[in-house]
Amino acid sequence: MSRAGRAGAGWFALGALAALTACTHGPLGGAANDGGAGSIGYVRMDELVQKHPLYEQLARYDRSIAAFDLTSAAPQAVAADPQMRAREAELQRELTAAADRTRKLLDQKQRQYQAQESQAIAAALRGANVGGASAAQIAGSVNVTAQQQQGVVASQAQRDLQSYRTTLIRQNQAQIAAAQKALSDRAARTYRVKAEELQSKESALSLSMANQDASARLALHTKLSSLALDDAAREDAQKQLQALDRKESDALAAQRNRDQQTLATLQAELHAQVQTDLNQTARGIQQRTAGSMTQRQAIVARQAASVGGAVIQTTTVGGRPQQQVNPNLPPSLRSRIQRLHDDYQHRFQDDAKTTIAAFEATRADLSRRYAELHGVDDAARGGAQAQIVELRKKRDDLYEQIIAQIEREVRLLAQQQHVSVVLSDVVAPAGGVDLTPDALKDIESLHE
Repeated sequence: MSRAGRAGAGWFALGALAALTACTHGPLGGAANDGGAGSIGYVRMDELVQKHPLYEQLARYDRSIAAFDLTSAAPQAVAADPQMRAREAELQRELTAAADRTRKLLDQKQRQYQAQESQAIAAALRGANVGGASAAQIAGSVNVTAQQQQGVVASQAQRDLQSYRTTLIRQNQAQIAAAQKALSDRAARTYRVKAEELQSKESALSLSMANQDASARLALHTKLSSLALDDAAREDAQKQLQALDRKESDALAAQRNRDQQTLATLQAELHAQVQTDLNQTARGIQQRTAGSMTQRQAIVARQAASVGGAVIQTTTVGGRPQQQVNPNLPPSLRSRIQRLHDDYQHRFQDDAKTTIAAFEATRADLSRRYAELHGVDDAARGGAQAQIVELRKKRDDLYEQIIAQIEREVRLLAQQQHVSVVLSDVVAPAGGVDLTPDALKDIESLHE
């Protein structure tokens, strides 16, 4: 049976149960008793729905819902996109390349400022006629500059590493939370489907028992309606009706108890499965994070590598080491070289800040793209759920329209054939009139 047929059968069962309950008070759907003693009629509603002109449109809605349904179309809702790892690797390569370009550019600027400072110090020494000491002084000044510049780069690299670690931790937490939500939603959908299935079975059981006892119950109600019935016989008939009610109620209660136990077992299994899948997903995320941190630490190590060269003289001021020009030089020359050294150091730091700021902008852009990449699946699932809700509403509206039109056709047939009570989708009652063939002709005529 198609999905539309299965869904329809559930609704028809509820309609038939209502008909059986109301059969002693009047005909289903308001069928009038047009003279005569009247009789009981029945129709196979599932066949009528499938012959209706709008049934194909109803089936298309069902197929569309199945296509969007994550439970049937994509049971592994939290499975990673096959291209996700490749995209993450591409973003990581871009970030590594940007870091390497920044390091090379800083190295280039460092050598450039070293050369300029060396030339300026050499000119100052020549102007002061320092003579043979000029080479040593120049070398020492260059070493001081290189060491200080390397310290700036190393400090910035460590700050970048800490910022990157913090970003990764936040991203990991967001991914784990998203995976947990997707797993919980999937388990909830599975539980709802099972609960609806069991509820449908309970309704079917109730309908089946009502069908089995319909003849006996109708006979008893007919007997009770007799004015000639004495009190003892009337009491006995009422007890028999009560016994039928208790039998059906007890059977239905026993079935519900079994269904509740089934649902409790399923809930425990789903909880365990969610926890297992979540642990596996978290391990995968942590492994990727460890790999990313290892790569970043390697980059920092390269950035902080020493450029070599001994420092001429190191003094401690306020608990912090500082580099100083050789104090054996004349005070005026030493002051001039110190000013030159400080000037080139500040210029390098300002230039380095601009270069590092450009790298930070690149890294922020890549982080944004990384976050967007991991947000695609959730957005797609949310859009699919919205489509399913809209399609289900349209499908229900169309289904109600079909049922209403069929009921109108059946009601006219019942009036024409003097049928006072019409049942749908039940076991044919003894002596009942099958209105389905005539109703099918009327429904098929709607195609013309």
